[in-house]
Parts: sequence; C-alpha cells; structure tokens
Amino acid sequence: MNFSFSIPGILDQAAEGIGGGANPDEPLYVDNNLHWANQRLGLAKATRSHMHVFGIDWDDTSGHNNGVFAPFNWHGTAAVGD
Repeated sequence: MNFSFSIPGILDQAAEGIGGGANPDEPLYVDNNLHWANQRLGLAKATRSHMHVFGIDWDDTSGHNNGVFAPFNWHGTAAVGD
C-alpha cells in the first residue's frame, strides 16, 4: 500500500497505507467524511514530502506526518478565452 505523486522540481509526495487490525494487508479507512476528494479515505503515514513552489521550500522525510489516500477524478474547466 505505497503511493506517490510527483511533479518534477515542484512536488514529490509519498505515503504508506496503515493496515487495518482485522487484515493488515487491507488499509484502515475513515468512511462517511466530508473530504472533497472522496467520502472514504485510507489512512497513511507520509514517508516523503518535498514541495518547492509559491515561495515554499519544504522537505520532510521523517515519516512522522500523517496522510490519507483515495481515488478521485479531477475535472478542470477551461479558462475564459480558451
């Protein structure tokens, strides 16, 4: 249950899912929440976080931060004039 996302030179995030008590191979979930991406979130710990954008320079590989994961479908809208 390892997940990562990268935009070279800007963002590099990685997380490791937390296994549930009944089945450690299945993630532990938080259901019925108000998160914008999905009402079901898998719990995780962040294993790598690097962000260098908008004047923010943040690097953390401590593994002491939390994270969540969920499938989602991003639908953008065209800008005026496109």
